Amino acid sequence: MLSKRRLSTSEDKESLTEDASKARKQPHSKKTKKSHVHNEVEENDSVFVKLLKTSGITLKTGESQNQLAVDQIVFQKKLFQTLRKHPSYPKIVEEFVSGLESYIEDQDSFRNCLLSCERLQDEEASMGTSYCKSLIKLLLGIDILQPAIIKILFEKLPEFLFKNVNSDGLSMPRLIINQLKWLDRVVDSKDLTTKIMQLISIAPVYLQHDFVTSLPEILGDSQHADVGNELSDLLTENTLLTVPILDVLSSLRLEPKLLTKVRQLVMGKLSSVMLDDLPMSVKFILHSITATDALEVISELREKLDLQHFFLPSLLQASQSKLKNKGQTRSIPDRLQ
Repeated sequence: MLSKRRLSTSEDKESLTEDASKARKQPHSKKTKKSHVHNEVEENDSVFVKLLKTSGITLKTGESQNQLAVDQIVFQKKLFQTLRKHPSYPKIVEEFVSGLESYIEDQDSFRNCLLSCERLQDEEASMGTSYCKSLIKLLLGIDILQPAIIKILFEKLPEFLFKNVNSDGLSMPRLIINQLKWLDRVVDSKDLTTKIMQLISIAPVYLQHDFVTSLPEILGDSQHADVGNELSDLLTENTLLTVPILDVLSSLRLEPKLLTKVRQLVMGKLSSVMLDDLPMSVKFILHSITATDALEVISELREKLDLQHFFLPSLLQASQSKLKNKGQTRSIPDRLQ
């Protein structure tokens, strides 16, 4: 970088001119690497910070993104090998996880760990995708860390369930759940299913909707039966979630016995279902029938669909008041005669 102080000698001027000339001769195709020293988290004695840095990630403070200096897969392999081959394994894993817990006690630091990292590689040197995962997402991709990371996330989630959206427009609960979507492998899918269903039971309605619709993107095929049973029970308890639950059940691979059970449950609720939920309920019933029971199910569906029960009282009152007003306006000329 060129100095702004005044040069007094001709020798200094010549040196300055030469440096500027060299700078201009640099090819434009290669990007000059910026200095990324500012806002860097100090290592101190933290195993968590040290191992991340040696594996390729530098933690940043404030609004700066955490920085990834290597390919994402390279980072995961290097961190896994460092932990696995460490003399104090598996204790080193506990120390690493404990360091993460301490680090994300600060909400800004936690948010940074949930947002995508900044890739420091030049575009020409990068062999992978341009999208860069968050630190938490990268750690979830390491089997020996995943169960502990998932536990931490579900312990942190209740802190944000009833808080307003951040000033930056980010919803922390949604951001946390997004980390669990499309994982290449889930180490303990049964435990993850249990945790999510427990979370849905305590979350506010608007988040319940999001969590339910996220289930197919989080859980593997092996958990479809368990989730189907849990959702069928939830369907009887919470009518506000009828549409998202039926939408998810339609996308799961369920056994015929369970599918029939849910269909009968939905059929039994048709007379009391809200008008807005009716199309989804009928769609689910029709999509769940087979050639052998089609005639029976459709006949029952016709009996249940008494549309008079689905008109909202407010709509009936509005139509009645309109008719009443028309009658009053017609009677006014008669009174004037």
